[in-house]
Amino acid sequence: MTVPDFSVAFHIGAHKTATSHLQRSLRDATDPLADAGVRYYGPADLRLPGRSIRRLFSLHDQPARAPRRTPQDQLALMRKGGHRLVLSEENYIGVLNSPRRREVRMRYPYAARRVTAFANVLDVGGLDVFLSIRNPATFLTSAYCQQLLGGRIMEMDRYLRINPLASVNWFSLVKRLRRAKGVNRLTIWRYEDYQALFPQICAAMVGETAGRLVHPLPRRIHVGLSAKAVAAVHRQTGDAPPDKRGNVARQLFPVGPDAPAFDGFDKDQHAIAEQAYQAQISAIADLDGVTFLRP
Repeated sequence: MTVPDFSVAFHIGAHKTATSHLQRSLRDATDPLADAGVRYYGPADLRLPGRSIRRLFSLHDQPARAPRRTPQDQLALMRKGGHRLVLSEENYIGVLNSPRRREVRMRYPYAARRVTAFANVLDVGGLDVFLSIRNPATFLTSAYCQQLLGGRIMEMDRYLRINPLASVNWFSLVKRLRRAKGVNRLTIWRYEDYQALFPQICAAMVGETAGRLVHPLPRRIHVGLSAKAVAAVHRQTGDAPPDKRGNVARQLFPVGPDAPAFDGFDKDQHAIAEQAYQAQISAIADLDGVTFLRP
């Protein structure tokens, strides 16, 4: 049943688009936001054992155990009388890197279905959905480095055979989300504009007045790997096990003046990626029901 004067904002990512920075900035403002009637929950709340969105709201096909609360009771508990509930969890729509090592043809293929399922159980008249997109080449480079940091080590050439540039089609994702039942306004921005758009993003999520209570952290949260660090990972430098090797290399060879960031693409590939990205942006901005934030 729709609740008057109450709405839900759902920030679904995507991965590697400064999600952690936004989430931690919002988390730092949890108390003043609550005083303003906005309740925020992010990965620190939603990745605890048994506390995922799917678990809290009984979205598993076969729950491991009977839910402690109905979805409506859970919603009321998290809302705590506020007028706006803000959730941020990019893992809900899918994983960044598939563990199966099969060619990825479509990013986040179940995103629309999962968002619709969540909107249905909440029954609040739909969700305001928020998504950031990124140049396909830099997105895949960052995703590759994340895979190395997780201990799944392979050469970039092989990674790109599994994750081709064509698999990063943001227009396809946005179009599927726009057609999904239960999605109200869909707000999109470019990762490349994140810093300039920070006040607008927060205002759209929590309201213009409450948005002034959220201040950006003064630092990056996750720094990628330098080219030297990636080379060290593949050389198996030191005695660290695979799942620690990337972090050790990052400490030994941090990104800096003498160690530029790793880049998995050449000049021609970057040009192709940028052309595809601009075409996707134009198509997204033309969709009905989409707010495309610009500096």
